[in-house]
Amino acid sequence: ITERIILMYLENAAKFIGEHEINLTEEDVLDLLQIKYRWPEMAIEVINQMGNTSDGFFDSRKFLIYDRWKRLYDLGFTTLLNNVMDLTKELRALDKKLFEYKGSETNANLYFTAGTKDKRPSFDPHHHDYHVIVKPIYGTSIWSINGQVQEVNPQGVLILPAGTEHCVCSCEEPRLSLTINMSG
Repeated sequence: ITERIILMYLENAAKFIGEHEINLTEEDVLDLLQIKYRWPEMAIEVINQMGNTSDGFFDSRKFLIYDRWKRLYDLGFTTLLNNVMDLTKELRALDKKLFEYKGSETNANLYFTAGTKDKRPSFDPHHHDYHVIVKPIYGTSIWSINGQVQEVNPQGVLILPAGTEHCVCSCEEPRLSLTINMSG
């Protein structure tokens, strides 16, 4: 497959992803996180100050201890919610559209933060061996994409072809973004 065909595939997907409404608020996500048995270990990760993931907020049965996780959220740490396309009616509808477009299941994650001035908002610059589309749901953040700084907000969709180096450089306000693996 040529780069041109891949880019067209990603641009077409980005168009309908960008147009698809996802009405999730901070309050909605906090409420979803209180469904204890929906969030087993590895379903939620927090990016710690060293840029690694932390999961020290699960009980002995490996289910979320909401108050312990919420303390990290309130301190400004970014949370990853993994495999979220089943969470709401809107996400399930988008998952169906993506299945019909891609011909395969979709893995997608939510990146969720209260905003921070002194905590790490993301992993260090990194890349994936798969294509990613980022749909900001609320909040503005500053990204580095292949060394170029770019503001990302809910009015846009970000296309990251496989191999694109990226990271969130700063995010001082509450942010929720959906990251969609387009290669699977």
